[in-house]
Amino acid sequence: MPNAMPATMPAAMPVVMPIDPRRVWRTWRRKVVNRVMGLTLAYEGMMLLGAMVATIIVGVITASDLSGVQWDGIISLISVFVAFGFLLLMRHRDIFTCEFWLGGQHRDSYGEPNQLGHISQYGGGRMQPLWALMFIVLGMGVQGIVMLVQVAFSRLGTDLASPTSDSIAESSVTVSMWLYVGLVAPICEEVLFRGVLMKELKPLGKNFAIVTSAMVFGLFHDDVVQGTFAFLFGLILGFVAMEYSLVWSIALHIFNNAILSGAIDTLAGNYLDDNAYLIFSLSLSVIGVIGSIIIFVIYGKEMRQYHRTNRSIPDTYFGWAAPTFIIFVVANAAFAIISFDGAMVG
Repeated sequence: MPNAMPATMPAAMPVVMPIDPRRVWRTWRRKVVNRVMGLTLAYEGMMLLGAMVATIIVGVITASDLSGVQWDGIISLISVFVAFGFLLLMRHRDIFTCEFWLGGQHRDSYGEPNQLGHISQYGGGRMQPLWALMFIVLGMGVQGIVMLVQVAFSRLGTDLASPTSDSIAESSVTVSMWLYVGLVAPICEEVLFRGVLMKELKPLGKNFAIVTSAMVFGLFHDDVVQGTFAFLFGLILGFVAMEYSLVWSIALHIFNNAILSGAIDTLAGNYLDDNAYLIFSLSLSVIGVIGSIIIFVIYGKEMRQYHRTNRSIPDTYFGWAAPTFIIFVVANAAFAIISFDGAMVG
């Protein structure tokens, strides 16, 4: 007699779809970039909101035309304070730590599941006087390259317009604008770009974090000429913050804005005639460029080794496909190009 059929048939085994590790890898990177770039977009939005509110308040108080530059510094200070207050609210647990400012060991809060809580290093290197001088020279070299390119275009009959630089130059005579450009802006920008942004991107690789933060820093300026300088200078600031500390990148940023581009340039402009001022500026540019070349010749091997050691694994730059990153890049690049075209035509 044949065996009786079982009373119940066994349930069908669930079909397990294979997991594509490469897809998971890309998705995770996009999430990391998307999160911190969303904060960067919000910071920029808060600056715009603060500037709008400050302009309205000043207009009501003075009941006058605000086209003059005497209020630019005050409005800029208010806008950045509003944005920085928002940043503190969102990242106060990280910002209010010694490790954030001075560098050192910390527990990763971003990364693969097995990396969470892993002891990592951010900054903490000991700055030597010679290294500090070298970073200053490299900053001068970057500024010199941008200026020499401008001079070259000028000799060809085309002046490369920089609306941001022109606006700052016109209003830098006020204490409020000097305070903003020379002190407040460098601190707030370093906290955002080299502190929060670069540090949160560090688990994706040092090279990726430094390059991405520098790119975002350059686009943030909404100016083709100034943004190019900011990107190149941001690479230097990123390395300094990554290997030494945020305090040192802030000091270098302040030195560039307040001393090199501020006090020294202002004094030279006030006491030298046009020809002498041009010779002085070109001399500083040449010194910076030659000094940078010498540094690259001497330490080029170590720089290439650093780049190889900290190279990100394949598909890391897929993180740039994050929606907030794309929105930031497109919006700021479009504004910079439109502003540049308008200034060139005008």
